[in-house]
Amino acid sequence: MSYNLKENGNENFHGAVDAFHVKTVDTTGAGDSFVGALLCKLVDDHSLIDDEARLREVLRFANACGAITTTKKGAIPALPTEAEAHGLFKGALGN
Repeated sequence: MSYNLKENGNENFHGAVDAFHVKTVDTTGAGDSFVGALLCKLVDDHSLIDDEARLREVLRFANACGAITTTKKGAIPALPTEAEAHGLFKGALGN
């Protein structure tokens, strides 16, 4: 996943966050899961936008949420818990 974040027309961050490798069953809801996780973290802490390292961590979390969502059938039933997303970071879901 790559991202560009601009403020006042100036590029602040540019980079990529690695994908998670999972056994995909259904991609329905993966993008919604990613966006929801990203917005949830940004709503909790608006200062993330000013800290590239923390922003990368949040983008990785959002990637994990999107990836986990593809491992189950359907959209809502496939949405992960925060613990499941953090488990993927640690290899608990076989990334």
